[in-house]
Amino acid sequence: MKIWINILAIIVFIGAISAGKMYWNNKVSEQSVSRPTKIEASNDTNNAENTWGEHTQNLPKSIKTKIQKAEQTKTSLKLVIVGAAPKEEVKVTWGELVKKKIEDSYGSSLINVDVHEYKDMTTLQFIKSNAYKEIAKARPDVLLFEPFLLNDNGVVGIENTLENINIILSHLRSQNEQLITILQPSAPVYKANNYPNDAEALKQFAKENGYDYLNHWTAWPDYRSEGILNYLTKTPGQPNDDGEKLWAQYLENYFTNSESNL
Repeated sequence: MKIWINILAIIVFIGAISAGKMYWNNKVSEQSVSRPTKIEASNDTNNAENTWGEHTQNLPKSIKTKIQKAEQTKTSLKLVIVGAAPKEEVKVTWGELVKKKIEDSYGSSLINVDVHEYKDMTTLQFIKSNAYKEIAKARPDVLLFEPFLLNDNGVVGIENTLENINIILSHLRSQNEQLITILQPSAPVYKANNYPNDAEALKQFAKENGYDYLNHWTAWPDYRSEGILNYLTKTPGQPNDDGEKLWAQYLENYFTNSESNL
């Protein structure tokens, strides 16, 4: 009898060990399956921001916030580029190059870019022709504006130019109080006299009125050196194809944190 009791105890002991081992193996198996799932879910949450976050390193917080909001609301941010059209034919303008780079980097569903180029336009004509209303209809969230500075030079006068710019931007802000405006000068001119002073006045105007200012002239050779002629046509202040690329790549670096290939 004692022998059978011992045998039964051994059987119960072995059964308990087997059951415990099966339970432990099942728990380990469950954990090994569940852990990767949790990591993937965390990555998916941040994945969308990671795809565009690396491109925004040079942007102000105000624009980053708008991009984030556009992503959350699934409504694309509208960037409108306004500037002077080239006087001579080029393969592609700086505005078109920037549009492609931004939309390729962020996706047009996140940032949609419109380019408006006006040939032989001055700030005064821009107002009188009501062209500025076309920009308001485009409903920009961010405006990159090259305000025809070179076309105005010697024709409109810098004080009038700045007043015209103020009128234009005041109208646009009345349509959208949250509009972010970025100003930039026209292309540099070889050995220019008064024109660089106009560019400096535009920079000061931007600072005094709380607008961002992008001085792409820093990407060009010194306007007083012959080196700049490699990027200009014979028409004063008109970029050639390399000049359009140089100008564009400065802006591409700002908007997408990309390096220049020139």
